[in-house]
Amino acid sequence: MLQSIRDRAHGWLAWIIIGLIVIPFALWGIQSYLGNAGDVEVARIGGTDISQNEFQQAYEQQRQRMRSLLGNNSALLDDAKLKQSVIDGLVANEVIGQSIGEMGLRISNAELARRIQSMPEFQKNGQFSRANFLEQLRRLGLTPGKAEASVRDSFLKEQLTAGITSMAMVTQGELDEAIRLKNQQREVGYLIVPWKNFEKQVTVDETAIKQYFEERRSTFVNPEQVSIEYIELSASDLAKNIKADEQELHKLYEEQRANFAVEEQRRASQIVIAPEKTSDETALAAASTKADDLRKRLQAGEDFAKLAQEFSKDMATAGSGGDLGFVAKGSLDPAVELALSTLKLNEVSQPVKSPAGFHILKVTQIKPASIKSFQEVRAELEKEYQQRKGQDQFFEKSEPLTNFVYENPDTLTVAARELGLPVKTTGFFSRKGGADSITSQAKVINAAFSDEALNQGYNSEPIELGENHLVVLRVKEHKTASARTLEQERQAITERLRTNIAQSKAQAAGELIQARLNKGEDPQTIAKEYQVEWIKPVLVGREPANEKIPAAIASAAFALPKPGKAVKNSPAVGGQPLDSGDYAVIAVYAVKEGSPTAMDAAGRLALRRELQRTRAEDEYRNFVNELKAETKIVVYQDKL
Repeated sequence: MLQSIRDRAHGWLAWIIIGLIVIPFALWGIQSYLGNAGDVEVARIGGTDISQNEFQQAYEQQRQRMRSLLGNNSALLDDAKLKQSVIDGLVANEVIGQSIGEMGLRISNAELARRIQSMPEFQKNGQFSRANFLEQLRRLGLTPGKAEASVRDSFLKEQLTAGITSMAMVTQGELDEAIRLKNQQREVGYLIVPWKNFEKQVTVDETAIKQYFEERRSTFVNPEQVSIEYIELSASDLAKNIKADEQELHKLYEEQRANFAVEEQRRASQIVIAPEKTSDETALAAASTKADDLRKRLQAGEDFAKLAQEFSKDMATAGSGGDLGFVAKGSLDPAVELALSTLKLNEVSQPVKSPAGFHILKVTQIKPASIKSFQEVRAELEKEYQQRKGQDQFFEKSEPLTNFVYENPDTLTVAARELGLPVKTTGFFSRKGGADSITSQAKVINAAFSDEALNQGYNSEPIELGENHLVVLRVKEHKTASARTLEQERQAITERLRTNIAQSKAQAAGELIQARLNKGEDPQTIAKEYQVEWIKPVLVGREPANEKIPAAIASAAFALPKPGKAVKNSPAVGGQPLDSGDYAVIAVYAVKEGSPTAMDAAGRLALRRELQRTRAEDEYRNFVNELKAETKIVVYQDKL
C-alpha cells in the first residue's frame, strides 16, 4: 500500500477531507519548530522525541476547544481519553511527517510564496500585505522562517492526502449496491414491554444496597464547588441609572424630526360587485352595469352603508357597511389604492376594476400628514438617550476596569470603588454551573475553575458575555469534593436498583416473547397476554418517514437478517432495549430493496462522494497504522 501511495502522491488538493487527518491543534499550533531543549520527552517516534511541553500545549488547546463545544456540559470531558487522543494525534502527525521525507515530496520556494500570499489572513483589500503578515506572526509568536516551515509542512501533507484519496474509488456496481441498501424498505411490526409494568414486583434488600454503594463508593461525592464575587460592567445596566436631560432630549428630537413624520391616512368604505364568472365578458358587463347603477343611487343620496350591506360581495366588510378602516399602504389592489388617493372627503368614486370585481369607493375620514410631537415620542427618545449614554460610560469604564483588576490582582475592591460598581456575590456552584444567569455561563465557569482563579487566588481577566457586557470575577470560597455517606445515597440507590431490576425483567419478558414469535405464535395474542399493544406491520425506510415507528426500533429492524432465513416464510425477530428503559420486540416480515434507477443523477453523485469519503478515511487509517507498524514508537504514559 505504501508504494502505491508513493506512486500516486503528486500535486496538491484545494481541500483537505475533514476528519481524515486528526491533529489536535491548528496550523499555527504546531510546536515542533519552536524547540524544547532539555524538556522531558513523553514519546519517541523513530529517532524523534515529542516533548512534554509540546504535548501540554497541544493538550491545552484541545481541552479549550472541547470545553467551548461542550459548554455547561464540560464536566463530562474525560481527561484520560482526551490525553490519549492528543498523544495519538501527535504520534500520527510525526509518522506522517517522517513518511513525507522518505517519499521525497517537495514544494518549490516559488509555490510556497504563492501559497502564503494567497492566504486571506495575510491579505488586505484582496492583496498580500507584508505588514499584515508580520503583524499576524507577531501575535502568534512565530518568525517568518517558522511560519514558512509550518505552511510547507501543511502543503506537503495535502500532497500526501491527495495520494491517499486518489485510491478511494467507487465502482458502478458498488454504487448500485449502496443505493439498494440505502433505499431499502422493511415491513416492521413491534410491541414495547414497559419496565414500569414490573416495578411493583421488585423488592430491594439491604445487602444489595450496601454492595452497590461499596462497589461505587468513589462516585458518590459532593462535587467540587466555588462561590465567586464579581464586578459586572454592562451598558444596559448603566443605561438604567441615567437621568434624562430635557435639553438633550429636545436636541435629539430636532435631529431626528424627520423620523417622526406620519404620512396621511385615509379611512374608506367600499362596495364590491363581483361578476359570476370573471372570464365571461357578458358577466363582466353585467357587473359593470350594476356598479354604475349603484353609483347613481349613491349620488341621488342613498346611504352607502345600507347599499354595501345589501349588494357588496366582500364578505369581510359588507356586514360593517363596507368599512375598510384606515387603509395601510400595499393592503389593497394598486388600482383601488390609486383611486382612493385621489378622492376628496366623502366623495364617491367611479367603479374601479380589480381582479375581485368592480369597487365603488368612498373616503370617510382623512388624517393629514403630521409630525409626532415631542411628548408623543419622549419615552422613545429617553430610551435612546439612555442607551447612548450607557454605551459611552461602558467604553469609558472598560479599559480602566481591565487596568484596575490587573494592577490589583487579589482584590476587586479597588476597581469597584474607582468605577462606582458594586461587588456582587453568588452561591456555590460546581463545574456543571449554577442556576443563575451568571454562573450558568460556560465562560464564567471556566474562569472560576481556572488555575489562576482557583489555586492562585487571582482576579480573572474581563470576560465578554455579550455585546457591551463584561464580567471580572475572583473565587470567594472553595469547597473540595467530599465523600457522601450511604445514608445520604440510600434512597437514590434504592430507586436505581428497583429501576434496574424492573428493566431486566422487562427485557427477560421481551426475550420470552421473541422465542414464542419464532415458534409461530400470534403476536396479537401475546401482546394481549402481556397487556401491551402490538403495532401492526408497516413499510418503513432506514429513516422512517413521518415517524411511523420510533427511530431506535427502525434502526434495530434494519440490523436484523432478512425474514425466512431461520424458518421458511417466518419473520425475522429481534429485541432492542430503548433509552426509556423499556424493551422492544421487533419482527420484520418483508424486505423491499431500493431501486438504483430510481435515484436521480444528483443523488447518485452525492452518494458516490459520501462513499468515497468513507473509503478515503479507511485508506488513511490503514496508511497511518501501516506507518506505525513500520516505526518504533514508545509512549511514556506516566509523563502525559
